[in-house]
Amino acid sequence: MNIQMQICGMIILIVLAVFYKSNRTLKLYSEGIFFRVMIFAIASLSLDILSLVVIEYRQMLPMILVYLVCKTYIISLIWVGMSGTIYVLTEVLSMEKHKFLFNLMISITCVQGIIVYALPIYIHEETEEVYTYGPAVLCVYLFAVLYVVATLAIIIIYRNRVSRRRRFAVSLWMTIWIIAAIIQFLNNELLLVGFATAIGVLILLVIMENPESNLDRRLGCFNSYALSEYAKELFRNKKKFSVLNLSFGNKKLLEENRAYAEEMLRGMLNAVNRRKKVLAFKNTNADIVFISDDGDGLYRLGLDILAYFTKDTEWHKETSLALVKKCDSFADAEELFGFLTFLHKEYVNEKERVLPVGESIIEKYKKQFEIEQMITDALIEDRVEVFLQPIYANEEHCFSSAEALVRIREKDGSLIPPGLFIPVAEESGQILELGERVFEKVCSFLKNSEALKLGLRIVEVNLSVIQCERRDLAERLIAIVDKYKVSPEYINLEITETASISARATLLANMKKLMEYGFKFSLDDFGKGESNLMYVVEMPVSIVKLDYDLTKAFFGSSKAKLVLRAVVSMAHGMELKLVAEGIETKEELISMCKEGIDYIQGFYYSKPLPMWEYLEFLKKKQNEEEN
Repeated sequence: MNIQMQICGMIILIVLAVFYKSNRTLKLYSEGIFFRVMIFAIASLSLDILSLVVIEYRQMLPMILVYLVCKTYIISLIWVGMSGTIYVLTEVLSMEKHKFLFNLMISITCVQGIIVYALPIYIHEETEEVYTYGPAVLCVYLFAVLYVVATLAIIIIYRNRVSRRRRFAVSLWMTIWIIAAIIQFLNNELLLVGFATAIGVLILLVIMENPESNLDRRLGCFNSYALSEYAKELFRNKKKFSVLNLSFGNKKLLEENRAYAEEMLRGMLNAVNRRKKVLAFKNTNADIVFISDDGDGLYRLGLDILAYFTKDTEWHKETSLALVKKCDSFADAEELFGFLTFLHKEYVNEKERVLPVGESIIEKYKKQFEIEQMITDALIEDRVEVFLQPIYANEEHCFSSAEALVRIREKDGSLIPPGLFIPVAEESGQILELGERVFEKVCSFLKNSEALKLGLRIVEVNLSVIQCERRDLAERLIAIVDKYKVSPEYINLEITETASISARATLLANMKKLMEYGFKFSLDDFGKGESNLMYVVEMPVSIVKLDYDLTKAFFGSSKAKLVLRAVVSMAHGMELKLVAEGIETKEELISMCKEGIDYIQGFYYSKPLPMWEYLEFLKKKQNEEEN
C-alpha cells in the first residue's frame, strides 16, 4: 500500500499543529484562517490515507462505502484549494467582507462537492499500485485548478495590498501543489498531492505564521513586525483601540546598560503579559507599545509602569509615557506609527507622568504629515522652484551675485511660504532632496541661461545642517556640476554656524574636497544664536553674511553698532568679504556702505525673483548702466 508519502505528510502536519498551538499568538483573523488551512490539510491527508486503506481492503467492505470515502477525499482537495484562496484574501478584504466571502465560497465548494459525489469514480486495479480515476477525479482537478488560478490572480491583481511575504509564501505553495498535481495526473501511481499540501502548510508557517517570528525573545513580548501586522488588521477591520507608548529619553543609557535594562523591562512586561486585554510590543526605535481596547485600563497601566520604575531613580527620570486613546483618528497603521515617532521626538521631555494625547497634538502631527506629503508630491511633480535674490557689489557697482532660495508652488500656481515647509523638511530629512534639487536647478540655470553673459559671477547656495552631516556631500555635489559641465567657481556654498558645530569634522573634510575642486564657501547668519568668532577663524570661508537681526539692530542700538564695526574690522583684516542682509531703505543702504560692507542684499534692490524674472532684472540693470 503506497501510503509512505501520506504518513510523512501527516507527521509533518501534526508536529506543526502542536508547535503552533503551544506558542502565544496575536489572535489575528489571518491566524485563524491559517489554522483552518491546517485543519483542512490534516483532514485531507487523513482522508487520503483512509481512501488508500479502504481501497486496499475493498473486498471486505461495501463498494458504496469505498466510493464514498474516495470521493470525500478528492473533494477535500477542493477545500484545500479554496482555503488557499481565502488565506491570500485576508490582507485584501475587511473582516466582515472576508467572512461573507468565506461563507459564500463554502457554499460554492459544497455545491462542487455534490457534483463530484454525483459523478462516477473508478479504481485502477491492473498493477500493484491502486488509485482512483474517472469523471469525478477530473472534475476535482478542474475545480482545484480554478481555485489555484483564482489565488494567483488575486496575488497579481492586489500585489500592492498583499504583503510581499504572503505573496511569496502562497505562490510557492500553489506552485508546488500544481507541480505535484501534474505529476500525479501524468503518473497516477505517484500520489504526491497530499504530501504537497503538507509542504504548503509548512511553507506558510515558516514564512508567514511562525509564532516565534513575532516574539522578541529577550524581552518576552511581541516584536515590531507583529506590531505592524496587528495594527494593520485593527485598521483594516475598523476596530477601536488605544495605544500606550513607553519611551526612554536617553537611548545611550539603554545601550550602555543593556543587560540591566532588559532585566527591568522583562520584569515589567511579565506583569503586563498577565493582563488579558493588553498586548505589549517592542517597536523598532526601542520603544515599548501597549495596545488595548480599554483606554482607561492603559492609563492605569501607565501609572503602574511609572511606579515600577521608581525603584531606579535614573531610569524613572528617563521614562516617557504617552496615551493615545482614540487611534481611529488615524487613517492607517503607517500614520499611527509616524505619530508615535513624532511623539517620541516632540514630547520626550514629558517625563514622570502619563501624557494624555489630545486632539491638538494629533492635529499638529497631521498638519506636519500633510506638509511632508506636499513636499514629496512637489518633488515628484517637479513643483520645486528656485528664486534668486540679487546681491549688489559695492566695489564693482553691479549685481554680480545672487542667493538661491527654494520655493514650492501649489498646483493652483500659488507659492507656499518657505517658513511653512522648510522646518518640516529639516525635521523629516526631506531637506536633503530639496537641497540637491535646488543645487541641480542652479547648475542647469548657469548652463542653459544667459545669466553669466549678463554679469552674474556667483550664486550662493545654502547647505542645510543635514547635508553638512553627509560624508558623501562633496562627491554628490561634484557629480552634479560635472553632469551639467558647470565650473564650480560660479557657486558659493553657504553654511551656518549651527552646521559647523554639529558636524565639524565631516563638514571640514567635505569643504577641503570641494575647495580643491574649485568651490568657495560663505558663512551664513553670522551673529545669530550662539555666535563664536572662532568659527570664522576655523572655517575656510571667503564671505561672511551678517544675520538679518544683527543688521537691523545696528540702526537702533549703540552696542550693535560697536559689534558690527568690530566684525567689519575683523573680517577685512582676515581678507573676508561681508554681506549685509535685510537692507530695505536707502538710509540703511548708505549706512552699510559707510561701514565698508562689501555686498548688499535686501528688498531695497529686489525681493527674491523667479529665475526668468531675475534674468529680466539683470537685463534691465545692464540697459540702465549703458544708458
